[in-house]
Amino acid sequence: MKRLTLLVFAIFAITTLSAQQYNLTSGQSVRVRLSSAIDSGSTLQATPVAIVDANITDHEGNILIRRGTPVELNVETLKHKGLGKPGYIKIDCLTTTAVDGQIVYLMGGMTESGKNREELALGLGVGLGIAAFPFGLFCLCIKGEDAYISGNTMIPNIVVDDNYNIKY
Repeated sequence: MKRLTLLVFAIFAITTLSAQQYNLTSGQSVRVRLSSAIDSGSTLQATPVAIVDANITDHEGNILIRRGTPVELNVETLKHKGLGKPGYIKIDCLTTTAVDGQIVYLMGGMTESGKNREELALGLGVGLGIAAFPFGLFCLCIKGEDAYISGNTMIPNIVVDDNYNIKY
């Protein structure tokens, strides 16, 4: 009987030790604010900066990620083109840093595109191309608008990508 009790106690102790409690869990929302503007038409543009907008805390109120912590971004831009094609910006949030120095991987981002003028360019290009050949064909060179995201824009739907045990 003693051996059975000891065996049950040992199994219970092993399972409680192996069940790790995470205080920053996958899917937890992170508010990220873009600190600098991004323009798809700009060629000499500084690297965009984003920060964590609010403290991330656990259920006990301990701060896991401080407000103002930089967020690493991956930004893709595409300039506007002829035939009315608009400019395009895609932002992905990659990582930030917890209070204990751990790299925390993030998931999510946003996209923005300029105004599409494809119908205008094709309509005028073909219509005036027939009526005022060859000068009307220059209307096919009409470009779409560039995409622009202003500074202090909140990037929606950013979440923690994995489970972390942060030491505070």
